[in-house]
Amino acid sequence: MVSVIASLGFEGHHERRRAEAEEASKRAGFEPVFLHPPLNLDLDGDLALATRRLATELPAIVERHGAQIVVSPSPHDVHHGHEAVGRGVQRALAALPPTTRWWMWGVWGELPSPNVFYAFDQRILDRALHILDAYEGELERNDYRPFLSGRAAANAVMGSERVFGFGSPAVTKLPYADLLTEVRLLDGKFMASAPHQLDQGPEPTAQYGYDLTPWLDSPSVHEMVGYIREVREEGA
Repeated sequence: MVSVIASLGFEGHHERRRAEAEEASKRAGFEPVFLHPPLNLDLDGDLALATRRLATELPAIVERHGAQIVVSPSPHDVHHGHEAVGRGVQRALAALPPTTRWWMWGVWGELPSPNVFYAFDQRILDRALHILDAYEGELERNDYRPFLSGRAAANAVMGSERVFGFGSPAVTKLPYADLLTEVRLLDGKFMASAPHQLDQGPEPTAQYGYDLTPWLDSPSVHEMVGYIREVREEGA
């Protein structure tokens, strides 16, 4: 498994962020791959250029490592850097085989149409927290650990209905869950898989019959109205 580190944050933070990403990848058992130079995802940077670079450079990385699944934020994840990366991955799919699956996650913005449910226990949460702990500098600025735990607990409750339909019974007794949106680019359309649990296997039995292209192609709310401001100086 490969972790593609597209950006290293603000200028002046690159050395620390690279060391943190290397340690996190080691803990996760991923091979880190750093874009060189790292993408400038600052709000006042050239986000269009960052998107084009990722769209151009990612297919070779996927091919080199034989990846069958690409995981990224969605192009509607509110944070300007996340959205630029999501757009880059969306465009890169055109140069990848149609069998490639794209898993989108939402952190700053909820996924409107999740279709993959992954339930997990305390052991998996503890592993995720151990990986997150590698980002010491980021956690010093804002402690994301309660968010990770709280989000996972909320998904275990709400996720069954968000994935399988309102009124659906709970699909797990495990305390935590994560949600994803899975699509493949088929005949120029981003088609979503049928709702399924992650442990059902690499291919759900139903066809990819739900077209999410209008959502993915549409501008995000913040592309239309302006992004949330970016604060760089401590205490600003």
